Amino acid sequence: MLDRETVARLDAALVSRAGGYLRNPVRRERVTCGVCATPAAGYEHCYQCKRHLGQDGLADAAAFLTYAVSGRQSGYVMRGYKARPPVPEHRTIVALLLLLALAKHADCPGALAGAAVTHWAVVPSLPARPGEHPLRGIAGSLHGIAGQLAPGCEARLAGAASVAFPRDVDPAHFSTGARLPGGSHVLLLDDTWAGGGHAQSAVLALRKAGALRVSVLVVARWIKDDFGDNAKFLRELSGRDYDPGICPWTGGGCPPAGTA
Repeated sequence: MLDRETVARLDAALVSRAGGYLRNPVRRERVTCGVCATPAAGYEHCYQCKRHLGQDGLADAAAFLTYAVSGRQSGYVMRGYKARPPVPEHRTIVALLLLLALAKHADCPGALAGAAVTHWAVVPSLPARPGEHPLRGIAGSLHGIAGQLAPGCEARLAGAASVAFPRDVDPAHFSTGARLPGGSHVLLLDDTWAGGGHAQSAVLALRKAGALRVSVLVVARWIKDDFGDNAKFLRELSGRDYDPGICPWTGGGCPPAGTA
């Protein structure tokens, strides 16, 4: 693991670069969706997550590192980090977000699930595209830094070559050659959650491969500020600089061990 001094330096680097426009997701009952932390206008879940809840085997928990707002700098970062060629500054910000989340909150999904994380995976492009997904490239690099990701092997996912309805929740959208042992807890990484269909489909594919638990860590929850009361919601967050110490799983303090 990284030492405290190194983590503090990386923390300061992220806040100085992007703290003025990144926003920590809000976890507040009937203010934001209980699954994806988007504004929910008085409901427990947003429309998309409510539709998905009829499916068995969805993620045990989902965490989000920031909001990405369409047409604003946060949105440009999430597009620019995976552009061809990528924008170096945007890739650095995504890497810092993920590294700090893993360094500061590595034990949180295990505490919530009541079982430590044993494997990791990355949601690939859908439909499948040639080459390595940019987030997997970042995650693979971080995995080599003193085991910042989950212990054990990667459960590598592949996207289907052809998909009729890519936003639907369907385990056939992804596959993995891995056969996961009983009791496995997979930390699934995704870059951007718009409706949640990609991530939840990947969760179901991992369940099919044997995962008992799947926790999803998403870099950015995509938001359009011209939808509903989103503009007002985002204005209320505008005075808060990004804080990597806020737990992405709870929206506040980290869950104590044995929370589940």
